[in-house]
Amino acid sequence: MRNLVFALLASFMAAMLPIGAQTKLDENAVHKLPQAFSDAWARHDGHELANIMADDVDFVTVGATWIHGRPDFEKYHTRLLSGRFSGSTITPLQIAVRFLHPDVAVVHWSWKIEGDRNPDGTARRPRYGMMTMVAEKRKGTWLVVVSQNDNSFPGLPPEFEGIKSPMPIPDQVGMQPSNPR
Repeated sequence: MRNLVFALLASFMAAMLPIGAQTKLDENAVHKLPQAFSDAWARHDGHELANIMADDVDFVTVGATWIHGRPDFEKYHTRLLSGRFSGSTITPLQIAVRFLHPDVAVVHWSWKIEGDRNPDGTARRPRYGMMTMVAEKRKGTWLVVVSQNDNSFPGLPPEFEGIKSPMPIPDQVGMQPSNPR
């Protein structure tokens, strides 16, 4: 009887463990998404950039426009990267990954962009921002299913006093040892 109780308890505990917990390979793959985004951006290749997105991606640009689906994401970014962003580079500064489930992760990454132009063609100053991506493992590949990209505004508002950001942006708080660019 004791063995039966032990076997039932062990079975119950095993059922509570996450199935297919993320591996180091998964962690590395998710952590590389911001660099893959930046590398495609540096080549000004909207098609390559779209390859890390899911077919049903929801992407909110820094201009607060919501793009749904890989085809529109690709069309928008191909136009952007062959137009006023054709001389731009985006550089990841810091990357933080949090797994919500073995096949779902949130990626926060801060960035610096240089070389882009305003819609009127005037040059922009280098700027900073942060992108949040939700990645999902689909058929063995990590793809971005949701993303929000935000520009930073220099300085911090008074409401932020006494709050420490896990990922400070250089134009808000100055250069940090962990964020040297």
